[in-house]
Amino acid sequence: MRANHKGYDIPTQNIDVEMATKEQNKELTIDDLKIEMKLTDEQLNTAIKEPDLPEVSACFDNTDDYLEKLELSPGQKTDVSEVKAKTRLNRTQAGMKLALEYWLNKNQLQATFQALLLILLSLLKGDVAVRVCEYLSDKYTTSCPPSREKILLNPKLSLYRDYLRSRYIAQLSTSATQWPPVATNKVFKLAMIQKEKIQRGRIDEEFVSLTITGKIDDILHKKTPIDLMNIFSDIGDARKFVLIEGAPGSGKSTLALHICQKWAEGKLFQEFDIIVLVRLRDPLIIKAKTIAELLPCIDRNMANDIEAIIISLYGKGVLWVLDGWDELPSDLPRDSISNKLIRPHMSQTEVLHESTLIVTSRPSSSAGLHPLVSSRVEVLGFTPHQLEQYFTECLKGDSQAVQTLLERIRENPVVEGSCYLPLNASIVVNCFLSDNHSLPTSNHGIFTSVVQSSLKRYLQDRLGKTTPVGDITSPDSLPSEIRTQSVQMCQLAYHGIKKNKVTFSDEDFFNLSIPKDISNIGLLQTVPSIFRNGRLVYYCFLHLAVQELLAAVHISLMSPKQQISVFQNLFGNPRFSAVFQFYAGITKLRTSRPILSKLPRFLCPVPATVFDLVRNVVKSEKEKKYNEPKTLLLSLINCLYEAEDLSLCTFVGNLLHHELNLCGTAMNPIDCLSVGYFSSICTNSNVLKLGLGSCSIDDQGCKFLARGFSKCPHTHSKINLYLFNNSIHEEGIHHIAEVLENTTLISELDLLGNPIGNYGLSTLCEALLANTSLKILNLSNCSLFLSDHGAIPRLLSTNSALEVLILLRNPVGNIELKNLCEALSTNTSLNSLNLNHCSLTISDDNGAALYQLLKKNNVLKHISLTGNTVNSCRHIAAGLAVNETLRTLKINECRLTDESIEELSTGLINNIEILYIWGNNSITEEGMKTLARHLATHCSELKKVFISNNLSFCIKTIFREANKERKRSGLTGINVAFV
Repeated sequence: MRANHKGYDIPTQNIDVEMATKEQNKELTIDDLKIEMKLTDEQLNTAIKEPDLPEVSACFDNTDDYLEKLELSPGQKTDVSEVKAKTRLNRTQAGMKLALEYWLNKNQLQATFQALLLILLSLLKGDVAVRVCEYLSDKYTTSCPPSREKILLNPKLSLYRDYLRSRYIAQLSTSATQWPPVATNKVFKLAMIQKEKIQRGRIDEEFVSLTITGKIDDILHKKTPIDLMNIFSDIGDARKFVLIEGAPGSGKSTLALHICQKWAEGKLFQEFDIIVLVRLRDPLIIKAKTIAELLPCIDRNMANDIEAIIISLYGKGVLWVLDGWDELPSDLPRDSISNKLIRPHMSQTEVLHESTLIVTSRPSSSAGLHPLVSSRVEVLGFTPHQLEQYFTECLKGDSQAVQTLLERIRENPVVEGSCYLPLNASIVVNCFLSDNHSLPTSNHGIFTSVVQSSLKRYLQDRLGKTTPVGDITSPDSLPSEIRTQSVQMCQLAYHGIKKNKVTFSDEDFFNLSIPKDISNIGLLQTVPSIFRNGRLVYYCFLHLAVQELLAAVHISLMSPKQQISVFQNLFGNPRFSAVFQFYAGITKLRTSRPILSKLPRFLCPVPATVFDLVRNVVKSEKEKKYNEPKTLLLSLINCLYEAEDLSLCTFVGNLLHHELNLCGTAMNPIDCLSVGYFSSICTNSNVLKLGLGSCSIDDQGCKFLARGFSKCPHTHSKINLYLFNNSIHEEGIHHIAEVLENTTLISELDLLGNPIGNYGLSTLCEALLANTSLKILNLSNCSLFLSDHGAIPRLLSTNSALEVLILLRNPVGNIELKNLCEALSTNTSLNSLNLNHCSLTISDDNGAALYQLLKKNNVLKHISLTGNTVNSCRHIAAGLAVNETLRTLKINECRLTDESIEELSTGLINNIEILYIWGNNSITEEGMKTLARHLATHCSELKKVFISNNLSFCIKTIFREANKERKRSGLTGINVAFV
């Protein structure tokens, strides 16, 4: 039997309880209680006295807390134990708790509690106690808006609180499927995001560097570790709003449910009276217009009652957990309740201005929320140690299997680059167990394995079949038992991509004429909506990538003409890149028409549809600014790697005019592998400029970039590789060195801003000793300390190919300078040396090394000493006087004086064409006159002088007279530029 009271549909067992309406102000008597509650004298017994029934004056969080305060006698404790032992339903426990909270007399606690025990023991039904409490509360609650304290006096809200707790613990704690395998011990690693931004490649703190993975969802801010229980600490705002961000698969939704479950267990956030979990992907949420429509309730009456109570409190005491902001449709109406809840006007009259919010989202979709939030928290992925612990639990402590899995992962760039995410790690475990302890080598292969594993499990467990699954991209090869369902599943996936949907309702199945029982084959999760008491369900794929793979399969089975139309329509779709990458893996970017697939590749290398699509991608990405992320172009390159199509790589290289600029585009190891492969394929006889600066490549990325380069089929390919600001250390340099040592692929290498250190330098120089391809090497600001290192001098003594060396902002000691100059004295290739800001101090004592360099070297054309201290130019001038090849000399900001200029002038007699001396503010007008008088009749090749503008007026006059004299002497005039 079910009893319905004030809209609450609550089950009872053979107990018919009726509540009569009483006037609000009538005094309650024992007789009233007996008549209205249909209770016998024996049930009430003599323990209940009229003085025991005043309004409630004490509230306790749970029964145990109350019992401790009660100081019960041994007999009463026995009664309590008996009640607990006989209690079978959560409602009975809830009834006892509510009765304790609302029906206690401050002065007669023991007598009242004894009466409660008698009722519960006699009836064994908590519902009766709840109704008694509700009746008494109605008698003693005034009509004024309740205060924060009186929220606990409202039986409806308290009953709702217990309803939520039972829902979170009982229903939501079990998943709809056992796939993928997960560890039972949930540990969430969180970081508080600070306001200070950071730059890729310039991260000093180890904790922060571990949070940067090279993906689009990286949060480039300073961070500090934080425990879940402290996320609301130190927030002084009246309305607390915490944004929890994390990459897809990092565990945001699991964390949202975890928060609710721990609250329900009394272990977290007990300062909130109720916590409402709102899954924003739920179709009912998307359509919701009122607060009641957001509330998990038994029926509409219950929702309306709770809405009224929450509004009367302005939301105080309520924590809303809104999960999946990034999964809301982009065209969500501004008047939707989800928007109103998250974006209030913050006025004191706003209905929920005192509520507290947690919103989860992936970082790439949450920028619009940043001005609204009190704080930001990031859900971090696994560290290597945590990943090993996770695998150990999933593999039930089999240490040998764990080590084998870790080895397979290290060998596999596709897996290694994404395993830090818990969901991806669980997929890897599934693939490992399903494929006889092996792993696929491509993204397409991984999720194909997931689909095949699910289908195999369905055939075995549901149908008792051991039939091979076959190729999911070819329906004819699938067993007849799953062929139709698989095709329909691909149709549903494509429908979701086209409509930008990740959840599917009964309406979607009806419109597509697809039976709902296709969910039985294991590729869909049947997720009960938290609304309508779980009787409404919606569906989603096991992983977004599974949906994208199946959509790509559906497209690949269309005619070429249909494929053209589909990709033209999907081009601007947020998930276009992922679908096209799977499509490339399935089709290898070849036509699906059987007749053309039989032709030789040189007759039909690429379908016209792909050419057109590629042109659109390249054109749209080339129009972006230099540092603007080019994620679509990167996705195209990933597709080319999946397709392994040499002719298409060459075609794209020509479209790019042999300049691939991905600077500022976050790259993971898989991206690095694809870029390395593409770059090595498309160069052929042309030099490719490959811009990978500030891409978060790090040491792991270098490993897979080098692996991609190793696939180069052309012996004459050349790449100018720009890797500045990528947090590359000695380990990463080891992989780059292997390319330099074993190939002639790289002709220019820019490592600016990477902390490779002296050990990394030694590795690099060792690899370059016999290298004949590298022409330009930029080691600016690479954390080198060259006091007496010797690696670079040894390199310059041996290598005969390097033409440009840049050592800017690396301290060089006197011994290293001497060794460097000695090596260059016999070097036959280097024509440009940059020693800017290298902490040099050049004086009469150590300047002899520069003199020997300038005297003996006959190939060096450009020397820059900007930012060092030059106390004397005597040796430099002596060297310039006998040198015949130097064309450019830069000694800016070197603290030159009038005396230094006079010394330098004596050496300016031969081949110098450009002279930089700006930033030497100690030079006076007299020093400039000395220089101008000398240049009036010397240095016939000099064309330009760069000078500071602090003396611009007098210098113009001085050099105007000097140029007149040069003209009379038959020399070309000098162009003076002011900096």
